[in-house]
Amino acid sequence: MPLSVEPSTVVAPTGDLFQRRAARLRQLASSSGAAEWLNWLAVLADAQHAAMAGLADAGLALPADFDWQSPLFAGAESGFDAAWADVYDTLRQVGPDLPPSRDAAALLPAARALLAGAATTGQRTLADVVVAAALQVVHTHAAARLILPKGHLPLADRHACPCCGSAPVGAVVLAEQGKGGLRYLECSLCATRWNAVRARCTLCDDPGVVAYFGIEDAFPAVRAEACDHCHGYIKLYFQKDDRQVEPLIDDLASLAIDVLVGEQGYARGAPNPFLLAGEAVDG
Repeated sequence: MPLSVEPSTVVAPTGDLFQRRAARLRQLASSSGAAEWLNWLAVLADAQHAAMAGLADAGLALPADFDWQSPLFAGAESGFDAAWADVYDTLRQVGPDLPPSRDAAALLPAARALLAGAATTGQRTLADVVVAAALQVVHTHAAARLILPKGHLPLADRHACPCCGSAPVGAVVLAEQGKGGLRYLECSLCATRWNAVRARCTLCDDPGVVAYFGIEDAFPAVRAEACDHCHGYIKLYFQKDDRQVEPLIDDLASLAIDVLVGEQGYARGAPNPFLLAGEAVDG
C-alpha cells in the first residue's frame, strides 16, 4: 500500500540518543568478547548524555530559505569549538589519565578527518575517542534542536550529512509503520539520518551489482553491503530483525563481519570514531 505521507528526507536525532546507546552497549556487552571495551563506552555514553543535558542552546536555527546545497552547520565551527572544550574536560573524567582540552585540541584535525570519511591508518588512543565523543555531543545537541521540514528535500550531496557534512557510520533499514524498507544513512558525528534509495551503492552511486555479507547466527540484524564497482562496503542495520539496533554501537559489536568482508577484497567505507584500530575509509 502506498505511503499516505511522503517520508522526510532528513530526520534529526532525539535527545535520548546517548541514553539509548549506553543501554545498547551494555546489552551487547553481555554476550561479546569485547565486553570490557563496550562497557567502558557505555560509561562514556552516560557521560555524553549528562554533558549534552548541561549545554546551553547553541542558537542555531534553520533559515527559512535554506536550500540544502551545503551542510547546515557550515560556518558555525567556532561556536562548536568553544563548547567542545568544556564538554571534553567533562568527558575525560571517565579516564584514565586523559590530557586536558588545551592539549587534546591538537587531536581535533584527525578526528574531523576521520568523521569526514578521509582515509586514515594506524592506531588510535583513548584520547582520540574522547575527543570525537565530545564533538558528537556538541553537534548532536545542535541537530536535536532543529525543526526540520517534512517531505522531500533537494539535498546536493547525499554522501555526507546534510547538517554537519560528516560521513555516515552506516545505514538503518526501517521497520516502522508506513516506512518499512526505507533506508536512512546515519551520521557518524551528529546522528542525523537522511534517506538513501536502496537501488544503488551509497559510496559511489553505482546501480550495479552489490553483494551482501553477514553472520546470521551471531548478528541477525547486520549485513555488509559491498559494491563490485568501487570495492567498498558499508553496513546495513535492519530494524525488522532487531528494533533496538544502533548503527554506531552495533558496528562495534559485529567486527567479525568486517573481517569476513575484508577477506573478500572490499574496503571499509564508513568511519566509526570508537574503533581503536585504524581503518581505511575510502569512498
